[in-house]
Amino acid sequence: MPTVKTGIPASLTGQYRTQGLQALAGLKVWVDDVNREGGLTVDGISSRVELVHYDDASLAERAAAATRKLILEDRVDLLFGPYSSGLARAAAEVAAQEGQVLWNQGGAAEAIYQPGRRVVGILSGAREYLSALPNLLKQADSTAATFALARCSAGAFPKQVSEGLETAALALGFTKVAHLEFPPEQAHFGVLAQQLADSHPDLLLVVGRIRHDIALAKALVSSWAGGGRPKVAAAVATPIDRFREELGDHAEGFVGPSQWEAPTSESAFSAPTVYFGPTPYQALSSLTRAAVAAGLPLDYPMAQACAAGLVAQRCVEEAGCLEPELLWQAAGRLEFHTFFGRFRISPETGGQVGRSVFLVQWQGGKKAAIWPPEQARGKLSIT
Repeated sequence: MPTVKTGIPASLTGQYRTQGLQALAGLKVWVDDVNREGGLTVDGISSRVELVHYDDASLAERAAAATRKLILEDRVDLLFGPYSSGLARAAAEVAAQEGQVLWNQGGAAEAIYQPGRRVVGILSGAREYLSALPNLLKQADSTAATFALARCSAGAFPKQVSEGLETAALALGFTKVAHLEFPPEQAHFGVLAQQLADSHPDLLLVVGRIRHDIALAKALVSSWAGGGRPKVAAAVATPIDRFREELGDHAEGFVGPSQWEAPTSESAFSAPTVYFGPTPYQALSSLTRAAVAAGLPLDYPMAQACAAGLVAQRCVEEAGCLEPELLWQAAGRLEFHTFFGRFRISPETGGQVGRSVFLVQWQGGKKAAIWPPEQARGKLSIT
């Protein structure tokens, strides 16, 4: 049987190790499913899918080197991007130089999508991550009127997430009472947390890297010991397993964006008529088995990587071949559903425009989806 080579730079070490391992495991779920069902059909011929990966050590230069090796030495037919916007951007630059399509499963920053590149976005854009939150707060409490931001000073992702929330908040008449930035090397946040608490915002957002979000959330909880907690506090890392593990009961009430949340039953979410690939509940079963086998928490990085495989598969079927330009054209004209949600990209940029980000909140020790309305399983709880 012929072989279709796929490849991914994955963070097996470094700060994104957990998410990199999750992404690799999720992509393997897709590969195993395709091979179990007889392979990937290319030019009418079934081909076995082979997966090649290299550790990018959570470093942009290593992600670029791994991407180049996958293209030039391994000659991969389908190239998947790594987790994190910074690493995905490095991979996208190399893919563009070599004329390859990059199936971007792990980066949400706008800078990944540039003219002349063939980057197919799986994730909703960073500006949309928390843009619905100010309106949700206003609906829950019409007196809410102020917001504060704290973000990492490095990288496009924190800037775009915070700008998305800020634009939405200002449009609703909110006033910004604090805007603080911190360098990526910062590890202690007691002073910054107290500054945020002293600004008495109704809505608070913190966004950096995962370690920043968790450390700052812990510092905020301490600063609120005497009172003054905002009506709503949001951190981008809120939905991941590690956030709950490290904050324990103090995670209660925090809100965050999630690209995917596991269905709680076979009919948990309203479904479209047809899915390409497994239904949400079928996908959950496969992903859960893979997570248990790998000793990993089941978070959205695993789901989005698996979904990227399905998207690439559908585009191969549409194009009928593995030619990069024809795959890019197919991606630009297709619209369909996977278990991950609706897929539709901008034909010009490749950015994802077909789906909404979940907003989740820790309520009673569990994550509750509070947005979008058609998939919400709870309402925003405010202090």
